[in-house]
Amino acid sequence: MKISRHLAWIVLLFSVVVTACSTAPPRELIDRNDHSGLAAWYEQESLRLKGKAEEMRQMAERYAVFSSPHLTPKETRADLIAHCRDFMHYYMKAAEEAETLAELHREQEPVIP
Repeated sequence: MKISRHLAWIVLLFSVVVTACSTAPPRELIDRNDHSGLAAWYEQESLRLKGKAEEMRQMAERYAVFSSPHLTPKETRADLIAHCRDFMHYYMKAAEEAETLAELHREQEPVIP
């Protein structure tokens, strides 16, 4: 039972990481060299990632008041909070990178006289 619960946590963590990393700008925007569209896409991606960071912050708050008899000695409340904070920082860093990419694409937009 312990192994299956541990395996479930690993699968959940892997799923979250894969989902978080699997987004990419639409291929048609890249093919058209649409810097305006790419800037808008990266801005939206930044907002999505900030939303994920906020979810992790809220989850850490819930774990701070969490009391469950189902925690094992390896699953302390502090570990769960640290896990959420790690993801929160990861999402915020990714959001900052998306904002940087949006700005770079805005700079590449053609100037219309």
